[in-house]
Formats: sequence, structure tokens, C-alpha cells
Amino acid sequence: MIYLLISIISSVSLFICFKEFSKRNINTHAAITINYLTAFIMSFIYCKKSISLNQIIESEWLFHSLALGILFIIMFNVMAITTQRLGISIGSMASKMSLIIPVIGAYVFNLVTEIPTIQIFGIFLALLSVYLILKRGKRNSKPISIALVLFCGSGIVDFIINYVQESYLALSSDFPLFIMIVFLVAFLSGIIRNIIIEVKFTIENILAGLILGIPNYLSIFYVLKSLNELGGVIVFPILNIGIVLISSIISFWIYNEQLSRVNWLGIFIACISIILVLL
Repeated sequence: MIYLLISIISSVSLFICFKEFSKRNINTHAAITINYLTAFIMSFIYCKKSISLNQIIESEWLFHSLALGILFIIMFNVMAITTQRLGISIGSMASKMSLIIPVIGAYVFNLVTEIPTIQIFGIFLALLSVYLILKRGKRNSKPISIALVLFCGSGIVDFIINYVQESYLALSSDFPLFIMIVFLVAFLSGIIRNIIIEVKFTIENILAGLILGIPNYLSIFYVLKSLNELGGVIVFPILNIGIVLISSIISFWIYNEQLSRVNWLGIFIACISIILVLL
């Protein structure tokens, strides 16, 4: 259970980092790029599998790792923008409630033959919770379109990872190598993007990226260890509910982000829907 707790804390730390970046005038784009270099180095150090360039080139998952690396850098920037503009609670909810998209995608692409009735009800509640949490009052009329982009984009990323895991990695030990390549591609994509838009890598931005990369890697590393120890039935509901609840509490008590009763009701329904969808 300690692994799961570390993964939850690490995931929540990402949203806190994004919030602090905006307060401290850190260039988020530069920090996110360096973050993936940090995650790549950590994954390289802890990768217990021998690394062969030929094996990577000939692997069936290479194209998917390239696509995911690009999506990682895009969606991490979207997550940062959502958190900074709309708050930690909205950012965490939009990224974690996207778990319904892989469920629907698995059915559409015939990865599963049917969706149980209880999961269908959970998906309905999840959509309702998204509406309630994103519902803005007259005092807070900031556009929520970026949160919807995060919701859909995170769901697509989760679906691709789930597809690769089921199709190419289920019977192999390549996942650490796969995620390492994803981190490397994300870093290289970020470098290219920042060169194009002429982002400067200052000492402050580099240090911020190094700090961000640690919880980013740990959140993935320890959720994998949690899955081996407890199984997905226990891990995913606790993980997603823990991240949504703790993020919402932190956003309210520390950053004074205003949540209406309707928003809190949406968070409660979101927790129920997570349990139902993952049953």
C-alpha cells in the first residue's frame, strides 16, 4: 500500500508544481521539456532490462512509443495550462476522469466484446460529474474548453497505453524499455518545439524541470509496483479517487480556489463513478 500512497502523492505534486510555476514566473514549456529528460534518465538508471538498439528498432511498439512521446509533451502542457488557468481541482479531475475513454475505446475497437451494465452506469455518472465539476458560477466565468481538451487528450493517451499493453507488452518484459523511449521522444519533441518558439532554458527553468521530473517518474514507477502488489481492481479506484480528492482539498485550503456546492457534488459523484467504471 505504501507504493500506492507514493504514486498518489507524486501525481498530486505535479499539479502543485504547475501552480507554483505560474506564481514564480517559471517558463512551463521549458520546465516540462527538462522534466522528460529527468524522467528518461531515471527510467534508464532503473531499467533492469538490457538495452539493444536493434531490439528497439525491430520492436512492434516502436511507432506507438513515438506517437505517445509527442502526445505526452502536448498533453502535459495542456495539463499545466488547465491547472494554472482553472485550478488544481479542475486539472486533476479532467485528467483522471478521462479513464472512461479507454473503456469506451476498448469496446469500439473490439478489445472487449461488451461493457457490463454497472460500467455503463459508471460512465454516465462520470459524464455527469464532469459537467458538474466544470460548471462555472457567475463569479468564475473562465472558459473551460482547455479542460475538455485535457479530458479527451488524456483519455486518448490512456487508451493507446492500454492498447499497447494488451497487444504488444502483455507477454513480454519490454514495458520499462517502452516507457523509457516514450520519455526520450517527449524530451526531443519538447526541445524541437522550444527551439521553434525560441524558449530560453534559464537556470530557474532547468531546476524547475528537474524537480518536476522526479514526481512524474515516481508516479508511473510506483503505480506499476502497486499493480504488481495489489492488482488493478484495488489500485486504480484508490489512485484516481485519491488524486481527485487530495487535489481538490489542496486547491481549496492552500490556494483558495473557489468550488461551489455543485462542484463538490460533482467531485463526490466522480469518486462513485470511478469505482463503478473500474469494477
